[in-house]
Amino acid sequence: MITESTDPRQAYIDKYEGPTHHIAALLGASVTMLDIRPRLLYPLANAGVKTVADLLRLYRSDLMRIRNIGVSAAAEIEQILDNADLMNVFAK
Repeated sequence: MITESTDPRQAYIDKYEGPTHHIAALLGASVTMLDIRPRLLYPLANAGVKTVADLLRLYRSDLMRIRNIGVSAAAEIEQILDNADLMNVFAK
């Protein structure tokens, strides 16, 4: 018979630190893991946007200042982030 651990420290780690580590790993991941077309990845890379966290720090106006990214491209990137449920990561 398998029983669950009754160690309160492990319960704390499972409840609070697990999601934090997951989000930290996701924010450190490359933007290429998102389903962004190469046509948009190249300008982002040229602007120094390498990780998901770098991308999430940009406002729409910042995105549109990047060469070869216009209104529709910025909206597409925002839609991809929204579909991945990443738009409110820093708001929490």
